[in-house]
Amino acid sequence: MPPDITILVADPSKIAAIRESLSFPGRVMTFASGSVASAMESVRAYRPKVLAIDAIFAQTPPGAALVDRVGALAIPGSSILLLVEHDGRWAATPLGNGRTPAQSRSSAVAAPQGGLVAPSQQIVETLARTAAYAEAVNTRRAPRFLVRGPLDVSIESGCASLVDLSVLGAQIVSLPALRPHQKINLALPDNEDTMNLIAQVAWSTFERPQPQTEPHYRVGLEFTGAAQQALEAYRQRHCGDQPIPVRGR
Repeated sequence: MPPDITILVADPSKIAAIRESLSFPGRVMTFASGSVASAMESVRAYRPKVLAIDAIFAQTPPGAALVDRVGALAIPGSSILLLVEHDGRWAATPLGNGRTPAQSRSSAVAAPQGGLVAPSQQIVETLARTAAYAEAVNTRRAPRFLVRGPLDVSIESGCASLVDLSVLGAQIVSLPALRPHQKINLALPDNEDTMNLIAQVAWSTFERPQPQTEPHYRVGLEFTGAAQQALEAYRQRHCGDQPIPVRGR
């Protein structure tokens, strides 16, 4: 079986920081954003497990064309990651919803030379989602812990699933729409009891997952009030022991 390969495409000034902030599978081959043709040749030759591309470059015609052509190859087991920098830290998110960029390019237009394409709506939406995630990670003021198993919580507009928790905030996946700065009542199940909190929506991103899953909102919450001691006890009962790592330079 051939070894896993990651092909990383970014401005040369960013590559070192990306490599330090993020981990990629297998051997990493780096290409400057001005070497799209060489990167594409390596994609065809090595059929990489991951194409990691600076999201800002992915919005340019050459970057969008690279993403589109790699997606059109439909390499089995391969994925495309968009990389976003925020305050010196990098975050990555998969591009797409099970379709190639060519299939989902609802707003692309042809450029006049070389068949280059403008950024697809898919790229723009994924970039916005990654930026929101990066901002949430980089402004974290307390360690976050993943829940041990599926944990449904109640919010005033319906139900949601708890993803992770700290004494200052949480991440949930919500079917009802939640907007930044919105205040909500949150009920956390705790054995046969319930922990009731008031939370404020810090960030919210709409996600369109695979067709068999309903669209939903991924939401970051900030807790108000003096409930930190109770939240720490709740976290110990329902979350893992190791905090989620925050990657930095």
